[in-house]
Amino acid sequence: MRLSEERIEFINAQILDALIDNGLIEIEGRERSVLVEMNRVVLQDLGHEDRIDEEVRQMIAKMKRSIPEGSAEHSAIFLQKKEELATRDGYVL
Repeated sequence: MRLSEERIEFINAQILDALIDNGLIEIEGRERSVLVEMNRVVLQDLGHEDRIDEEVRQMIAKMKRSIPEGSAEHSAIFLQKKEELATRDGYVL
């Protein structure tokens, strides 16, 4: 995961505050409950992307020829396979 849980919560809190301040949403009840749910959804989404990334790494590792990580070819194959798996899962990148 690219962001820590603390960073995700901080960003979500700022988004929630901006939505409320701009009158785009009204919350009946506790804002904290909404923030907890926002954090859960973002963490779940990032976890899904992490699983796709790992599956792509395994696919590349199983290829007949070695493709050096960090090379342009590796990056291109990684992105192509990631898009394929995301589409298969109905995940939007």
